[in-house]
Amino acid sequence: MLVGVILGDAHIKRTGLDKAFISFEQSNKKIEYIKYLQSLTKEGGLPLMDENIKEYLRNDTRYNTTNKSLYFRTQSLEELKPIADVFLNDSGNKVIPTNIADYLTPRSLAFWIMDDGQQVKRGGVTLCTDSFKSNEIQILREALKNKFNLDTSIHNKKGKNEDNYERIYINKDSLDNIKPSLKEHMHESMLYKINEGEIIKQDSSEIESDGDLNIFDID
Repeated sequence: MLVGVILGDAHIKRTGLDKAFISFEQSNKKIEYIKYLQSLTKEGGLPLMDENIKEYLRNDTRYNTTNKSLYFRTQSLEELKPIADVFLNDSGNKVIPTNIADYLTPRSLAFWIMDDGQQVKRGGVTLCTDSFKSNEIQILREALKNKFNLDTSIHNKKGKNEDNYERIYINKDSLDNIKPSLKEHMHESMLYKINEGEIIKQDSSEIESDGDLNIFDID
């Protein structure tokens, strides 16, 4: 699960020499999904900083938009340091390890799609890899091919100032072949991303607001 969400919208950060924490973030429209992530995190024995899911405003400089996001985060834990060492370089920036295929399973792919996948109504699914470099995206594509025999291509997305972002598109036939392995790991509210199930109306009215809080500054 953690591998999938870190490839998606979750963030991991080292604290000190021997600890790290993970913060989970989603659009405020995805309340049922982030509640599901929180439940799984607690069941997995990772203590949280706060039992409440909170809402804040996040500026997305890529597309010059302001979005309402939901988040929660774990405490800083020694148990998370090994996964931080996989996904963070010496400067603390998220990177894709060259051996990412070793960490991919149908479950991690399912969570990656739920976290950062985009529905393609004609079939297939797009993974929003906007924040990764071209060489990292190529590593991910090769891993998807070698591990799951998935055929992919690049879909380009233009951001502010005509910046170009690359996204991985898994084609319809490949997605259809792996769907049975993905569905058993997916929350019902996210099945629409692989063109299965119904879109579930979600409500974040009960979420506590933190305004424009920077979640990465919380100790």
